[in-house]
Amino acid sequence: METKSQKIVSITDAKALVADFISSSEPLTKQRASQFAKYERFIADNQQWDTADMPDGDKPMLTFNQSEEYINTYLAKLFPRNPETGTLEIGVKVREKDKTKKEQYEGEILKVYQENNLGEILLEQGQNFLVGGDGCLYFPQDATTKSARIISLDPTSVYLGWSGNKLEQFAFKDQISLREAELNPKENKLIAVIKNFLKLSNEEAEKFKKVDRITYWDNQNQIIVIGNEVDIRPNESGIIPFAWIPNKPKSGSREGRSEGKTLYDLEKEYNKRSSDFAKRVKDNTSAILAVASNLDSSKLDREEGKGILPLKQGDKAEFLHLTENREVLNFLDLIERKMDKKMAVNDAVNGNIKSNVSSLAMMYYFSPLLDRIGLKRVYWDSAFRILNQAILQYKFAASNISTEPIYQPIMPLDTESKIKNTVLMLENGLITHIEAIDILRPGENSTEKWNEIKAEMETMGKGKFLKNQKVQ
Repeated sequence: METKSQKIVSITDAKALVADFISSSEPLTKQRASQFAKYERFIADNQQWDTADMPDGDKPMLTFNQSEEYINTYLAKLFPRNPETGTLEIGVKVREKDKTKKEQYEGEILKVYQENNLGEILLEQGQNFLVGGDGCLYFPQDATTKSARIISLDPTSVYLGWSGNKLEQFAFKDQISLREAELNPKENKLIAVIKNFLKLSNEEAEKFKKVDRITYWDNQNQIIVIGNEVDIRPNESGIIPFAWIPNKPKSGSREGRSEGKTLYDLEKEYNKRSSDFAKRVKDNTSAILAVASNLDSSKLDREEGKGILPLKQGDKAEFLHLTENREVLNFLDLIERKMDKKMAVNDAVNGNIKSNVSSLAMMYYFSPLLDRIGLKRVYWDSAFRILNQAILQYKFAASNISTEPIYQPIMPLDTESKIKNTVLMLENGLITHIEAIDILRPGENSTEKWNEIKAEMETMGKGKFLKNQKVQ
């Protein structure tokens, strides 16, 4: 519903507004697209040899693509799976004193996560974040259900307008068909815009035809442009349903950097030197016959090592076995260790420590990687808070609700010790039952789970146990 503070622009002004915004923000979007293309080609497409670097003739051209292995490691640690179920889960903790509201809020957020297959979206955007340098989440309100729809957008199609750290304008380009628009019957204005643009002569035959669309948002309006057709809607929630997630942005910048940039030169050097070494190994697989004589050796087949070789007294013939270049191997090992150091990956992270070490020792081994993941999650945490706020705004018209995402543990856990420590804190009144559930089962709605436990214990005749327990 339109409020007094909302100003709906005219069609002419809307077209100009969108065109001007796209024009002013396009250079940055093109720069981002160029970065994505470079590192997606290098890492995701496994194309790590430039034409100028390719070896001549039949020399080996090895591609190890260790960058992809590092990316996969980071992605797995950025969004760890539940160690018990193996599923990728993100939980949420709502800071709300009213227990009933807290349970409602957390339940709605987790329901929206599940309905939108958030795990798949996070893996896709996590890949964009690490390889291309940026990820994003788009979560408009569904016209039918009135809940948030979480959509994975291509960061190279996104246009951003910032005022300091605040996003004030946002747009993206994509394609849509009439068939896709008709899946949501409440989108009658969008359906009409597409029909007007296509000027359909045979609607059934052309309903799958894709048309280019620009979707623009600011705090006042949502504007959809398809050709010369425009659909203008008030932004009733007043929020821009979008979260931008940059990876390692420079100071003063909102654009992220690819992890591939850290490894690019080292990876290329490793491939090149390994290929040179492979050629040397190939050439030296067979021993070389060396002859010290001035007699005719034309009847000797040197490659096969067969034939007649006349020798006079004092002449010498022997097979030489050339030792491989140890310096090259040492250099390759140095590059590999340097890449590990740059990415904070060690034997513990790679699963190469087989002994039964203490949890404290594991924390020590994992701490460099934990620090890196922690820094990256600063931007993901912010994105989840913006997403959660939109979910609660759409459903309950609730604003300024504080939420925190809950991730599964990055490193292997000593479950027995964790349970003992949690129970010890619970028995000494340092935490509540709900907080204990948050610690031990972070992906679940702790209030809802505690109510289930209480109900079950009451059914089993253990209600007396609960009377003396601190449950708040």
